[in-house]
Amino acid sequence: MNVITKILYWLLIILVSSGALTYLVFVIRFYFGWKRLKPVVNTKKLPVSVVIVAHNEAAHLPRLMTCLLSQDYPAELYEIILGDDDSTDDTQAIMSKYIEAGHNVKYIRSIGREKVVSPKKLALQRAIEAANGEIILTTDADCIVPTSWISSMVSCFADDVSMVAGYSRTMIPVWSKASLLQKYEHLDFALTYMVLSGGYTLGKSWACIGQNLAYRKSAWLDVGGFSKIMHLISGDDVNLLQLMRRKGHKIIFNFASSSFTHTYPVQSWKEFINQRSRWASNMKYQLSLNPEFFFILFSMACLYWGSIILLFVNFPLGLAFLLYRILVELCMISYSRKHFGVSARMLNFYPVWLAIQTFLLVFTMILGQFGLFVWHGKHPPKGVHNANSNI
Repeated sequence: MNVITKILYWLLIILVSSGALTYLVFVIRFYFGWKRLKPVVNTKKLPVSVVIVAHNEAAHLPRLMTCLLSQDYPAELYEIILGDDDSTDDTQAIMSKYIEAGHNVKYIRSIGREKVVSPKKLALQRAIEAANGEIILTTDADCIVPTSWISSMVSCFADDVSMVAGYSRTMIPVWSKASLLQKYEHLDFALTYMVLSGGYTLGKSWACIGQNLAYRKSAWLDVGGFSKIMHLISGDDVNLLQLMRRKGHKIIFNFASSSFTHTYPVQSWKEFINQRSRWASNMKYQLSLNPEFFFILFSMACLYWGSIILLFVNFPLGLAFLLYRILVELCMISYSRKHFGVSARMLNFYPVWLAIQTFLLVFTMILGQFGLFVWHGKHPPKGVHNANSNI
């Protein structure tokens, strides 16, 4: 082994070791964070605007509208606003029926999608500008929400809270009949949120998802709405969260299962990879907005992939680090999985998830950084995904 090889070898050892230490420290901190967790409870009934953006989602809208019109929240305190991202299906006709029936529903058609980078943000912005509610509550048109959704999310808005992040999971009626892809997607999202929610127990808001998100309209206006992130094709949720966090707004997570939403599973690996590549495309902007989170991600990456590389260089040591990662991860899962409905039977899929995730994560990260994905029918314009001057 020459000098350069030795240097690279020991550099790899240092990186993997630092990743192992960082992972252990945060898993321990998450444990005590979960132990000290006290739900925020607000008894005030605040006016709410439920805002949904849809682009050719006519097939899903009736089921979502049934859920929204069946909420246990006072009907006079919430409105439903659909921002139609210039759909070409029956979206307008469907929404007109609810309006004609006398429900507190607004329909706002957003045109000009071909002139902007992010047509979803444009439609969402126009809908929020028309909202009368103090609280903006968002989900996707293809989601299903429980009847307690609005009341559960609003209950978290203590006077000092500006944003409440929620959890969304895929609908799998019978786990044993689910496909490999469906099981992977479901467990992957649950495990991801075990880490993210662990951060929330420490008062750290790292990420969220627009399928289940609420924030004060005043906070949205305070950060300039989406003006600073309109040049990004996606990230109307996680980038908005970071803008609010940097402005000093308090952000918490709703751990109550009564707030959890459901979404339909993806139909193909191609669709799944496209989705995760889109999420990964926000990485460089998140890095500039929240360096601490990406230090943690980098440390975990060193442990994950460094141990794999070590298997080909020093098999016993690489195997030891890999088993260490699995042990620490399973410890974290054991005390947090009950909050996300992950059963012991689902955890039997963990070895398969581990094998796929290790390599798929790298692949989608690369695709995301090069903008190789489609969002709301559009590709990221060349050069736009590298722009961050407005953040």
